[in-house]
Amino acid sequence: MKPASLFVPRILRHAALAAARTRGAPGRALSAALPCALLFVALVAPGFAFVQDAPATAATEAEFYSVDHLSPPEGALLEVGGMDWLSDGRLLVSTRRGQVWIVTDSLAADPADARFSLFAEGLDEGLGLTVLREPQPDGSVRDAIYVVQRGELSQLIDSDGDDRCDTVRTVSQDFGISGNYHEFAFGLPVDNDGQLYMTLNVGFGDPKWWIGQSFAPWRGWAIRIDPKTGLTTPVASGFRSPAGHGRNAAGDLFITDNQGDWLPACPVVALKEGSWYGHPASLRWADDYASVGAMPPESEPLVDRVRTRPAAWLPYKWARSAGSLVEDSSAGKFGPFAGQMFVAEMTNGQVLRLQLEKVRGEWQGSTFQFRQRIGSALRVLFAPDGTLFCGLTNRGWGGVAPGDGIARVRWTGHMPFEMQTVHLLNNGFEVTFTEPLAPDVTPTTADVSLLQYDYNWWWEYGSPEQHTAPVEVRDVSLSPDRRVLTFHAEVAPAMMARCVLSNMRSASGAPLLHDEFDYTVNQLPDGPLSKQYIAKAVPPPPPRAAGSEGWLFLTWVDATALFAFEGWSHCDAELDPSDDATLLLKAGDGALVNATFHAPADATGAVTDSSAGVTAAVRSGHDAPSDYVTLHSFGDSRVHIGFMLPAQGRSALLLQQRYAIELSADDSCGSILLPDGTRILPALPCWRGPGEWHDLDVLFEAPRFDAAGHKTGNARIARVLVDDILLHENVEMPAPSAGREGPESPLGPLAIAGRLGAVAVRDIRVRPAPPVSDAASTDAGEPTLAAGAPTSATSPADRPWIPIFNGENLDGWKTSGEATWAVEDGVLTGSGKMGHLFSPRGDFRDFEVRASLKISDKGNSGLYVRAEYGDGWPSGYEAQVNSTHTDPVRTGSLYNLAIVRTQLIPAGTWFDYEVSVRDEPEGTHLVIKVNGIVITDYVDSERLHATGHIALQQHNDGSVVECRRLEVRELR
Repeated sequence: MKPASLFVPRILRHAALAAARTRGAPGRALSAALPCALLFVALVAPGFAFVQDAPATAATEAEFYSVDHLSPPEGALLEVGGMDWLSDGRLLVSTRRGQVWIVTDSLAADPADARFSLFAEGLDEGLGLTVLREPQPDGSVRDAIYVVQRGELSQLIDSDGDDRCDTVRTVSQDFGISGNYHEFAFGLPVDNDGQLYMTLNVGFGDPKWWIGQSFAPWRGWAIRIDPKTGLTTPVASGFRSPAGHGRNAAGDLFITDNQGDWLPACPVVALKEGSWYGHPASLRWADDYASVGAMPPESEPLVDRVRTRPAAWLPYKWARSAGSLVEDSSAGKFGPFAGQMFVAEMTNGQVLRLQLEKVRGEWQGSTFQFRQRIGSALRVLFAPDGTLFCGLTNRGWGGVAPGDGIARVRWTGHMPFEMQTVHLLNNGFEVTFTEPLAPDVTPTTADVSLLQYDYNWWWEYGSPEQHTAPVEVRDVSLSPDRRVLTFHAEVAPAMMARCVLSNMRSASGAPLLHDEFDYTVNQLPDGPLSKQYIAKAVPPPPPRAAGSEGWLFLTWVDATALFAFEGWSHCDAELDPSDDATLLLKAGDGALVNATFHAPADATGAVTDSSAGVTAAVRSGHDAPSDYVTLHSFGDSRVHIGFMLPAQGRSALLLQQRYAIELSADDSCGSILLPDGTRILPALPCWRGPGEWHDLDVLFEAPRFDAAGHKTGNARIARVLVDDILLHENVEMPAPSAGREGPESPLGPLAIAGRLGAVAVRDIRVRPAPPVSDAASTDAGEPTLAAGAPTSATSPADRPWIPIFNGENLDGWKTSGEATWAVEDGVLTGSGKMGHLFSPRGDFRDFEVRASLKISDKGNSGLYVRAEYGDGWPSGYEAQVNSTHTDPVRTGSLYNLAIVRTQLIPAGTWFDYEVSVRDEPEGTHLVIKVNGIVITDYVDSERLHATGHIALQQHNDGSVVECRRLEVRELR
């Protein structure tokens, strides 16, 4: 399975969670098992009721703004990186795959009538494009096409006018590129002087993937380039992943960045020359650092350096990956929002609306939801007729289907009842509606909910909403024309303000299409200027070596090997655009789906990898898919899964196969099913709609038992989050959920319910997380052994762990082969050609050995027990250490005897490894634990190896293995 993007979860906290709500078991079942040769239709099961329609918001939006999609040529994947208009009205599109397409009749009533022709190919990530009108000596105007490539700004020249690029002219390569995968380059807005602008991503190092680093000049900067001379000028710094750009009618240039380290949420900034926007890595190339060769701090906030405030922070629940933005200059052709900006949002697959105003000479303002269910929108562009074109791409970044192509958003002509504008007062807000309120609607303070919050500014990935507190609304008034609502409250500067309006209804009877705005209050209109920031400097979290220590990745590389199941398929899944209750299945490895998928075959019967071919058989009744159950058991754990549901879909995460967190296609998604059949509903709704991928994160504490096996404490679901929205805290489970009866235990497998309805899941991970008193801790400060698990019967409690690596040198150790072994800062490193390192003692027989290890990308190693000293490959039992080497035998395997093909541990990540070997009557019993979980339990009846050394392997040139702890405990 494709690993999902890694990130440190954010906890979305509110001033007060809604009181826990319960309800009885749902009513009669719906039955759906529609035969269809090409589609996976939602499965349903007795005992569950389903919402019949898509969310009201999505359905209502379509009444006012239609969405359709152009049809690219068969086999073409348009992962759009840039869009602009040719002077003859044709659309020009660049893509991540290095192509540039001309689209004729892009405004045709029927999107299928648009025609595509290939203008250029072979480019390197075209993530920005613009067309300049260049006057010619004869008085004519020529289209000059410029494209951002990963390592340069290029001009594409069609010399003979045949609509094919003949020449690629390098305009500028005057910015650095190290080859880091994250060094994307974006563009290309144009200023009033015809100058082009690019923004450059920072890179991510190994293992510090979560802290952006500027490995080459101007990474993390916005730069200006003269298209004629190529003169390249750095303009402003402090960016992380500035993927989007846009201008307003006044010529101000705005840039969006993507939340992550030093960015608590996605900001929209107004570009000012010489400004610094808060990410420190780019300062490496600023004069004060570059002149002395200094590096900016990675994790300490630069509190004495002036940051330029964003014009808007986009709420995390609406925006995780902001793209370009565009002002509505259509003079009413796109509805009632002239002069406002529309922002592409890729992860949630929507377009947001941004209404800015100048306060004390600086831009700030409100964000609204606008149109959902568009697809993974990265680029937006208005056509002359008021159509909003959305360029889609999500490859490698995640997003909402469709993940490629071109969508069109058009106003239907019906006036939506919306908050048209929001104006900040010194003591409240003034909200103007698109239509008057109904005569019988009299707003009161109870209809206006206002709270304020801010963010942490730190190296951690994103930030929770901090200091969230309700703000009392003192009074509410309505203008004589019933279009302007004014309310007064003590609004504070340097805070975000979130307002939700209730019970508003227009004269035509329509409720508000969207009832919330979030206003970025940098300054109040009058009074003292605030020197504070919405993103406030706080003491940084403790540093860590990587973001994935302690986790076991159960579905990477081989997504099925560690599970027991029937009727599930490993394939790609996306929502059917014509039926939101249906998933389309395609050949691929992006999801696990509870349906039987048959990959398309050619005439010879060979399976073909065709994205156009989809096939699935729907099972029902006694043939319904089983639960998807881990082969291994867990106690106290952190659990993560990605899940996606069609309309009417339903499943559950089953902790220890006993305690159910329900996944449903409605606002009850995330409910906890109690033993009596009632449910604790989530504190906040989290389900965003059919076909949207969500992340579920759970902290679970297993029930406690004494030495005699008597239960001494109940299981507890300590925390449940979906998409970092906190749904539950500290829910005690005195018994298993209804329908999951059975004896409780300190350990048990995880499962995904397969019979309740349609579901797609991905990226299943577990991290053992017991109380510190129950187990040893890693260097990251968190325990690694499964809580509730009894101490191994073969581990006498009175025998201590003895270090056999002293952290200083290798005195007494023996080597073979040509590997290089070195000790530095307490870490033992093996590199170079093949070789082995043997412990001073060679008579180990029955014992346990534990180590803290790390293997490089494409590296290969092994921890040997009972190894015989000598040249070549040692005779002995080898616990394999391999994350991404071409050898399919992965970490957790007992080489040649018990094979694990799932990549449990990412490369470059420290993990705890423990091997137990002991002679028993049935044979030599070997147990391998990874991060405290038993992965391999094997008895060698042939007793292949009797005694020997403990040894480390360095497998091949290019591999690097590291060890920072190596201890042994003898069992006899």
